Amino acid sequence: MATPAAARASSLRTPSTALPPWVARAGATCAGGLGVALLGLVLARAPLEAAFAVVIGGIGLVAIVWRPALGLYALAFAIPFGSVREVTIAGASVGVSQALALVTIAAWLARRLAFPRRVAFPRCDAPLLGGSAIPWALAAYLGALLVALWPAQSIPLAAKEMAKWIEFAAVLMLTAGELGPRETRGLVAALLLAGALQGLLGAYQFVRQIGPPGFILMGRFMRAHGTFAQPNPYGGFLGLLLPLSYATVVATWREAWPPGRRRHPGRLLLWGLALVATVTMAAGLVMSWSRGALLGAAAGAGLVLLAMGRRVWLALAVVVLLATPVVASTPSVVPTVLVERLTEALDYIGAPDVTAIEVTDANFANLERLAHWRAAWRMFERAPWLGVGTGQYAAVYPTVAVPRWEDPLGHAHNILLNVMAEGGLLALAAYLGLMAAAVWTTWRAARGAHGLQRAVTLGSLGMMGHLLAHNMVDNLYVHEMYLLIAMLLGMVLAQQRRAGLVMNRSKRGTP
Repeated sequence: MATPAAARASSLRTPSTALPPWVARAGATCAGGLGVALLGLVLARAPLEAAFAVVIGGIGLVAIVWRPALGLYALAFAIPFGSVREVTIAGASVGVSQALALVTIAAWLARRLAFPRRVAFPRCDAPLLGGSAIPWALAAYLGALLVALWPAQSIPLAAKEMAKWIEFAAVLMLTAGELGPRETRGLVAALLLAGALQGLLGAYQFVRQIGPPGFILMGRFMRAHGTFAQPNPYGGFLGLLLPLSYATVVATWREAWPPGRRRHPGRLLLWGLALVATVTMAAGLVMSWSRGALLGAAAGAGLVLLAMGRRVWLALAVVVLLATPVVASTPSVVPTVLVERLTEALDYIGAPDVTAIEVTDANFANLERLAHWRAAWRMFERAPWLGVGTGQYAAVYPTVAVPRWEDPLGHAHNILLNVMAEGGLLALAAYLGLMAAAVWTTWRAARGAHGLQRAVTLGSLGMMGHLLAHNMVDNLYVHEMYLLIAMLLGMVLAQQRRAGLVMNRSKRGTP
């Protein structure tokens, strides 16, 4: 049996087959140079637009793999502006926001596989309504959608709906797991800047009368629609972001304007951006003339005010008491046309037969919604437990359509009826659980936060208020706006994750 010394001597006499380090480095350099040269030749022969896209896409991919938060920053702009340029793949339109979301998720997953680490979320104080209830409630809703695949007739429509919510879950977990305080500040700035630009674009369309003839308002204006092609989703996008902007103005003004201390340029810049975004987005929302957006904005502001504490409640009560006599004695304080816009739909709710009402330009939108509500209810009556199938509203609509209203429009213009029609009572219960978990989580987080953290939690709470109200007359899970919702809720979970880590370290006595 050979001794260790003999084995070492034998290994020393055995000639090594490994290349010297300088040879390996030279080979890698040559291979890299050859690859770059080949890529350059390919790009030189490719169209300029394709070559530019490949170069920018390659740089962006490397940056996103290095820091996944950069993909979220870009996604904040791609959601509202990505529809400007779309490509058709296998008969389906794919926008920039969809492609960017998939690339960001793939890069994040690759990074997690290469550098695995455990993401710790805080424990729930209550199993159903605690700090980390959102992921569990989302998993339950995804499970309900999976069950509702059983009666589905159209596989592409079902796959599209499932992919949307899986994408929502991935962006939610990415945001919750990757964002620190600095990344959160950057994402808030990106979202506010994107919202401000959309608000300015809508104001320009409103004043300059840019849009189709059907959007003409009061004979001299044009309903703002931004890059969304329709006023309602445009107003919905601004309404989802508006609470974040005014919450940032209110919650961070002490950080931006500290008394007797030197002002931090970055915090001051973020506060100024939030102020500009609040003005421009509020103006764009009103100029969209969307009933759902106006109702949602009121609901979101109401939730934010309730979460700000007793002092705000008392101040608001005083303002209401003082303003009520003024408004009552001076009706012109609230524009009559705005009141009529918000109340005109009430005349048609409960109408026994939509087909018996004469259709005019004034009531077309209201009657169309009522017709789709009736159709969705008929779907629910057909299959009350599992619905007609995930994503199947448009496929089943022709069999339940109200006469004169044959266009399926893609959804029921009421999210609860839409969920009931497609997924039955099982999906409805899961969806309501998800909404309750989101509202409760953001409410609790807002009560104990400060500074930018408070702005994020209040903004997310106001977003949920807008979502719940606006979705009663529309569906805001379009135009990739569900990714915006996922990012805002993900920032709240990221704050809770960091708070949970600090708490665990303090319990262990580690720094």
